[in-house]
Amino acid sequence: MRPLLGLTAAALVLLGAAGCTASGDDADGGSPGTPAAPTAPELAGPAEAEVLAALPAGAATGTAVLSYAGLGELREPFTGQCSHDGGSTRIEGSADTARITLVVGPDGARLDLDDSGVTSSTELSTGRYEVSGNHLSLAADLALDGMRAGSADLEIDCGG
Repeated sequence: MRPLLGLTAAALVLLGAAGCTASGDDADGGSPGTPAAPTAPELAGPAEAEVLAALPAGAATGTAVLSYAGLGELREPFTGQCSHDGGSTRIEGSADTARITLVVGPDGARLDLDDSGVTSSTELSTGRYEVSGNHLSLAADLALDGMRAGSADLEIDCGG
């Protein structure tokens, strides 16, 4: 895993401030100092929860690729558990030194990461949420405070 340590807090502050700067040389003819509003990613919701509900509960194995803007990337084998609680699906486990928890329910999708004390909690956008038998193939943007903060690519088998 490429290190995420040390840069997380600084990068999250920078992500939050990214929409607050302007060059004064607005090429599209807008007012100087008025930045274009960033497009907020469309967040996951009931449709994605319905897709993941088809996954069987039980042991989970696969690959996790999490990329965080300005921080780095985790690309490691994943082992853990798949479970269901009401209308939500929970996949939690570890990839190298990182603890990962993904919860997808009717009210949205959240991915929590804890890597040696460095933590991140982000929402997931709509994207590719495909279930075939016991296999989940997921590719979605990570969102923090309404802005794109990275991406998640998961290939996980549940119930094995």
